[in-house]
Order: sequence, then structure tokens, then C-alpha cells
Amino acid sequence: MSRAYRITVKESSTRELKGSDEICTQLEVLEILPPEVMAELLKKELIQKGYAENPDGTLSRSDGNTTVTVNPKTFEVSVKSQVGEEVTLESKRETFGYDDVGPGQQELRERLKKQLDDDIDKKAERESERLQGQATAELEEKLCDLQPELSEVVNKVTREALKQKARQLGNIKELTEDEETGSLTIKIEV
Repeated sequence: MSRAYRITVKESSTRELKGSDEICTQLEVLEILPPEVMAELLKKELIQKGYAENPDGTLSRSDGNTTVTVNPKTFEVSVKSQVGEEVTLESKRETFGYDDVGPGQQELRERLKKQLDDDIDKKAERESERLQGQATAELEEKLCDLQPELSEVVNKVTREALKQKARQLGNIKELTEDEETGSLTIKIEV
């Protein structure tokens, strides 16, 4: 007569999972002055907006899980959202074995352990996908806030460049600027 036995195996794994998303775009800055002068104007305006200069010459600002990086020389903007979380994943499986037939107890335990590892990997993948979705949602939210801010920066840089160009062309007779509408009227005498 054979004896039945139950084997229960439980696994737990703690992992640091991450999700990230990034978008890159180009600022549309008019070439009113030489590129290096336009880059300096952009850099100055971004620093006033709270951006910090990095050793590579780019400017960046972090807000929570998102980081905005601007290269003033190429006018490239990169917005990256990165979310990380430490999660504990658990899985439990059980099977039955018999003394006289089928695989032995050790073989059954090994088979269950492999199935548990697969289960935990699938759970980790689902959690990573969830974090990826969270990073994408944060990125989209940040982009909605960032677009008007960067448009304002580009407008200020353009106005300052036009003023400098007007000074190079001749004597400025009249300068009218409306901050609310963004209009700028410059009358110069050549």
C-alpha cells in the first residue's frame, strides 16, 4: 500500500523594480543672433526659472520623479520620468506525491521551486509594467505643465535677441513691449 504526502513550497522575493519613460523634442528658437549668443540667452533665462547647470553644459531641473534637461547649444529638451519601488513578491504551490509511484519528494520540490520562480518572475513583470504605466502618466502630466513654461522662455529669449539685434542695426528710437500679449515694437534709426 502506498502512502500519499503533500508538499507545500512557498517562495518570497524582494526586488527593486523600476519603470521609466522619456521624450525628447526641440525648442523652436529663431536664429536672430549667432547660435552661441542665442544659447547664452536661453541659458540665462532657464537659470532664472530654477534650472541648474550640469558639468556637460546642459541645464536640468528635477521635480519629484521627473527631470527636464535642456541643451542650450542644440535647443534639445529631454523630459524623463523614472519610478522605482521595492516590492516583495510571494508565491505558494502544493502538490501530492506517493511513496511507491511517480517522482520522489526531492524531484517534486525542485519542480515546484521552478514553478514558483516562474510565478514570481511573472509577478515582477506585471509590477514593472505597472511602474512603467505610472512613469508614463507622470511624464504626460509634466509635459502639460512644461509646455507653457518653455514657450514663455522661448518668447523671452526671442524678445531679448530682437532688442540686441535692433541695437546692432542702429539707434533705438522707440521700444514698446507688452508682457501680457508678448508683442514687441521696436523703431530704430539706421
